[in-house]
This record gives sequence, C-alpha cells and structure tokens, in this order.
Amino acid sequence: MLQTNLQTSKTEKDASLLFGFDENCLSELSSEQAANITGGFTLKNNTEAPRIFYNFGEKLPLQQQTLKPGESGTYPGEFLLYNSSASQPGISPAVFKADPLGSFSFNQSGTKIIPTDLSSSNGMNSSNGNGAC
Repeated sequence: MLQTNLQTSKTEKDASLLFGFDENCLSELSSEQAANITGGFTLKNNTEAPRIFYNFGEKLPLQQQTLKPGESGTYPGEFLLYNSSASQPGISPAVFKADPLGSFSFNQSGTKIIPTDLSSSNGMNSSNGNGAC
C-alpha cells in the first residue's frame, strides 16, 4: 500500500497592505444588498399560507424555496415554477418569467395564486404576455 504525506503551508498577508483599505470598513451585505450587485429578483409572499416555488434560469438549475406569509427574499434566475392553485388539495403548476432585477409578489385572487410585478409603473399583474403559462 502506498502512503503519501502531504505538507501544506499557509501564508498570511496583512489585508491593508495587499488591498490598501482598512479592515474595519468591511461589513457583510444582506441578501437584498448582494442581489443588487450579483442580480436577482425580489419576491414577497402576500398570501395567507406558505408558498413553495422553484427559481431557475438558463444557467441555473431548479432551486426549491419557501416563503412564509409576509416574508420576502431575493433569488437568482429568470423564472419561477409555482403552484397557481390555492385550493387544497390541488396542484396547478405554472411558470412565470421574471425580470432578473425586478420585484414581485405572490397574491391570491379567489383560488388562484398570481405573481404581480411590483416594478411596473402601472402595478398590473404579470399576465400581460410574461405571466403564467
């Protein structure tokens, strides 16, 4: 049996020398602040129940998310796969094309869940060609 001993070394440098800034000025960004840099849409759940959905994009595989009522989050991708039925039991899958930098909310109208574009100046829901399929 072949045994190998690997040795690693760690070199630490002073960040202020390398980058010319004060380490005390660094702070962690919130997810919404980071989304402004990296891109991502914001989604708020304006319904009375938790909403499970999947965000995805051309280069982003499906990622399952859950939003509690009143909660919001920022997600990468350009699409949402969600259940447009608010009735129990009932599943009615729908796909919504989201502006990767937009703001949206899940709203309930009767037994339907409708994503609404909060970025749009007219405040209309997203069924204007970009909406649920």
